[in-house]
Amino acid sequence: MIKPRLLVIGPLPPPPGGVETVTKAVLDSNAFQDFEIQHLNISKNRPKETAGKFDLGNLRWALIHFFRMIRSARKFRPDVVYMPLVGSWTGFSRDSVLAWIGKRYGARVIGHVHGAWFYRVLALKGIPGRLARMCLSQFDALLVLGTWWKDLVSDYGYRGRVFVVPPTLDRRTFEVGHAYTRSYEAKDPMGLFVGSVGRRKGVFELLEALHHLKLAGKTARVIIVGGQEEEGEWEGLMRRCAELGLDGIAEFMGPMQGESLYEQFRRADYFILPSHAEGLPVVLLESGSFGLPVIVTPVGAIHDLVMHNENGLIIKPGDVNEIAMAIDRLRNNPRDRERFGTELRRAVGEYHPDAICTKIARTIQDVLNSDQNVQNIQQTR
Repeated sequence: MIKPRLLVIGPLPPPPGGVETVTKAVLDSNAFQDFEIQHLNISKNRPKETAGKFDLGNLRWALIHFFRMIRSARKFRPDVVYMPLVGSWTGFSRDSVLAWIGKRYGARVIGHVHGAWFYRVLALKGIPGRLARMCLSQFDALLVLGTWWKDLVSDYGYRGRVFVVPPTLDRRTFEVGHAYTRSYEAKDPMGLFVGSVGRRKGVFELLEALHHLKLAGKTARVIIVGGQEEEGEWEGLMRRCAELGLDGIAEFMGPMQGESLYEQFRRADYFILPSHAEGLPVVLLESGSFGLPVIVTPVGAIHDLVMHNENGLIIKPGDVNEIAMAIDRLRNNPRDRERFGTELRRAVGEYHPDAICTKIARTIQDVLNSDQNVQNIQQTR
């Protein structure tokens, strides 16, 4: 029996990220044995802060990817294309062209929405809005990271099928984290932030919250891991950190991955991500694997994973007082740290790469089976 041909589009690490992690998991998984797979790598090897920008570098890479897509579609003749969708207008435009090429060569196209800002694409009005609707209509199905995203896309009026398929995490990270035995009895608990450093992730408010605690005589130290998301944000954070007198309190480590990042997860006692916009950040799955209790905001699909007072604390985006209160609570309550960390580790088990890849494979097969002509694939070749 001839297997359906699946073209997987997506970047690979490094650098690590949600899309890169899922793409690698799909390519490494045994869940796709019923497909003949080919991969189109859309890595750009550019700094993270250039993502979503309209510049000559991104334009050059977009053209390269278009030509590679035409070549792959012409030679491989995929029955189905599985690809990520990002949240910036320029990135979505590129993804739409890749989808159009796939459709041009007769493939079903399935988009997996990852971008934190994707709701901005759905909110476009006028000519850009009409273009966005036309582009989105090319996709036979959309995979979204959580129920909030599914409701958003459905309310938008998208006519294709929508499936909830969350992200996953690197297999080794899952295994290393779950093998770690955590103590929740630290006398001076350390916080940890991991992610793109800047305004979207709430790092400026985090510094203000640490300053509030310092003024109240409650010194709370936080490790901050990651590179800047937008140009100039790193310098702005360094200035603000100095103005607030947070030297030795907020420890900026820069980007990390692999064993050096694992060591920060082991070193910390709680995790904090006060974001303004997210999909469902992989770093929460990583933190949960290491048994860390978390402080998060209910943006994107985070609420599908973290339940307030059950396996973490949920705070309002941008609320400095709530950030400070949540930090103070976890620092002073080892029983909460243990309860939240233990429950989150248990919940993260459902996001293992094998489980998520099986869900993706079944969804792709479901979309193919819904095509009345799928039973005639062999005859049409």
